[in-house]
Amino acid sequence: MDVEKGAVAVKNKIITNTLIFIFIILFVNLFKIIFGPGNVLIGVTIITMALVLMEVDLTIMPVDNFFKILFLNLFSLVFSVLSIQNIWIGIILNFIGLFIIGYFLSGNLKKSMVIPFGLQYFFMIFYPVEGKDLINRFLALIAGTIFIMMIQFIVNKDKVIKTGAKVISNISNNILIKILAIQKNESFGKENFAITESINYLKRVIYDKRVDNYYLTKDGILTTDILWALERINLLLDNISELENKSDYIDLLNDVYSEVKIIKDRNFNLEDIDKIKSHINNEKVRDEYVNEFAYIMTILYKKVESIDIIDNKEKNNIRKECEIPHHFHNIFVHKSNLKIDSAKVRYAIRLAIVGSFTVFVAKLFNLSEGRWMCFTIFSLIQPYSEVSNSRVKDRVIATIIGGIIVLLSFSVIRNQAARSAVILLAGYSDSFSRNYREKMICVTVSAVASAAMAGGTIDLVFKRILLVLIGASLTLLANKFIFPYKIDDMKKYLIETYSSLIKQMKYDIKEDHNDYSVRNLYLITGFIDDKMKLSMELPKEERNSFIVKNRIRVNDIYKSLVNIKN
Repeated sequence: MDVEKGAVAVKNKIITNTLIFIFIILFVNLFKIIFGPGNVLIGVTIITMALVLMEVDLTIMPVDNFFKILFLNLFSLVFSVLSIQNIWIGIILNFIGLFIIGYFLSGNLKKSMVIPFGLQYFFMIFYPVEGKDLINRFLALIAGTIFIMMIQFIVNKDKVIKTGAKVISNISNNILIKILAIQKNESFGKENFAITESINYLKRVIYDKRVDNYYLTKDGILTTDILWALERINLLLDNISELENKSDYIDLLNDVYSEVKIIKDRNFNLEDIDKIKSHINNEKVRDEYVNEFAYIMTILYKKVESIDIIDNKEKNNIRKECEIPHHFHNIFVHKSNLKIDSAKVRYAIRLAIVGSFTVFVAKLFNLSEGRWMCFTIFSLIQPYSEVSNSRVKDRVIATIIGGIIVLLSFSVIRNQAARSAVILLAGYSDSFSRNYREKMICVTVSAVASAAMAGGTIDLVFKRILLVLIGASLTLLANKFIFPYKIDDMKKYLIETYSSLIKQMKYDIKEDHNDYSVRNLYLITGFIDDKMKLSMELPKEERNSFIVKNRIRVNDIYKSLVNIKN
């Protein structure tokens, strides 16, 4: 069965990747026809932006998000044009440009969106245009932003409802499997991992769909409550699995299993909960578990039933009668982030210093392929030094392997059409790359083969390797001396953030703050848990213990909100 599922998954991936690759090729070629050959790379970055931003739901505030993306695109255009007028002034402008891109598009908790915007900035510096082509570039960025928002409405329209239904179904299925495993005294590590990953993923999806970076829509509120209830069931099951007399809970777990399945299948009947309540008379079963399960099932029934009957107009409703608390104001958030010990500030400064320096060197010495050095440092400089350093090794090895592939293939293949096929094959293979090294092999083959179409293959390969080595060396120096930020620093930040988040949740409940604040804070834990996986410095057992302990505390506080609202 697992083999069949694996084969189906591979088949689906091949079909999906092939369709995306064909679409990208068609889009870039259409972009080239409309806006000219000088702007073809803008087409590449626009389609990359569209694909990267698909992970974030921008449909809830489409006009605001359209102008944010447009501003970043036009900002990059203006700064890139001005910076190449004078290489000395360019140092300052490129520093400012790269710092803004690095700061605003990276995050202490959220996933970075730097790559497509940063690449576009470098492309516009190293592939400048003038006159009519410059006007076309301006129009291309406007059209590209419109295209990005169109993709958003195609892919992310009603994402919370659509994705939420699938994820909640998967969580429910894994809870059912987990219940059976507990009854049979079997391990359920795989199911536990899948449940927590799904919960954290859906938290991030809901968090992205907020108005004014604070107000949750009605479908977001209902989905969050459902998510909390399923998470609480999962935590209760963990507790029962550790009891010495867990065999006495088999009958209770049978009824919990039935209720979860009934809710999953949408066969609503509140009378079924009486089966769970009947276990209150069982002396071997603790009343707190019986009462908890009965209470959670009641909440689940109501919330799942409500979300099923919500109409299109109602699901995006928000209540703005409550003011945004100061700790969610954009000014307060940026003030908190704009500290020298912040990961995103250190990353932005490091990227800005090394990026502006390498552009300066490439322009000063008029290096024909100097852009490769800049692209290398941009790719290698990461928020965390350990991640960046591991990439350096992979990048160098990948460049050598990619260079050898180009040398061998071009020494055998003389036909230009066949050589073009090599470039296309490398681009297509990139979509199947499993790690950074494999991706960079494909990128190297594409870049060097494209540049070598006119000849000079050997010279270009060695030049590529040399410039990548220079870029890699600069990255290692930057990681050591320019505001380094290590995973151990991130670990301390996450521990402090989790503690302050829990404290803030307790305060908001006590001070009778509006429910939006508590729900926002609850959802943020999905980002913290995800980041904790990178904490290689923290032993796995200690990391898991820390996450579970805090997850229980957060879930308990959220229960207080549910009690108030129900």
